[in-house]
Amino acid sequence: MFSSNCDHLKIYVDGKLVAEADPDREQFPHLRYAPFTVDLSKAVSSWGDLRVEGYIQDRQLIVKSFSGKGMDQAFEVLPDDATLFADGADTTRVVFRVTDEFGAIRPFSNDAIQLDLEGPAALVGDNPFAVVGGTGAVWIRAKEQPGSVRLTATHPVLGQKQVQIELVATFPETV
Repeated sequence: MFSSNCDHLKIYVDGKLVAEADPDREQFPHLRYAPFTVDLSKAVSSWGDLRVEGYIQDRQLIVKSFSGKGMDQAFEVLPDDATLFADGADTTRVVFRVTDEFGAIRPFSNDAIQLDLEGPAALVGDNPFAVVGGTGAVWIRAKEQPGSVRLTATHPVLGQKQVQIELVATFPETV
C-alpha cells in the first residue's frame, strides 16, 4: 500500500518496472486521496532497491527510492541554526536522522546517541538520546557569553558527527 496525492504510480524493483497503479477508489471511495494498493508478490521474484515514481496528469512530479538492504547506512546531525544570540535564551533544534543510502529514514532504527556539548551552551534533552523511528531531536540553548559551541553526536555503529554553532554577542537594551 502506498499513500500519495499523485494520480498514478510506477513501481520499480532493482531498476525493473514491476507495477503501475492508480488510487484504489473502489476500496476507499470516501478518501480524497485514496491509497494505492499493489500486489507485488507475483511481479517480484527477488527483492532489491525500490523506486516509486509519482505522476499527476502524466507529468512525473516525484521519485522516492528505498534500500532493499534493510540496513542503517547514514547518520545525520542537522541544526536548524548555525548562529545564536548569546543572551541566555536563544535556542535551536538539532535533529538526528538514521537513513538508508537514499536518504530515507529507517523507521525501525532506535539506537542511543551519545552527546557531548562543548562551549557556552546548555543541552536541552536526554543524553544519551534514543532515536525513535529513525529520528529525534534535542535543543541547544545559548548562555550569555559569545563563542563557539560544538555538539558531537556518536551513533554506536555509524560513528560520530559534529556540528558547530556560533554564539554572537548581543547589545544591552536601551530605553
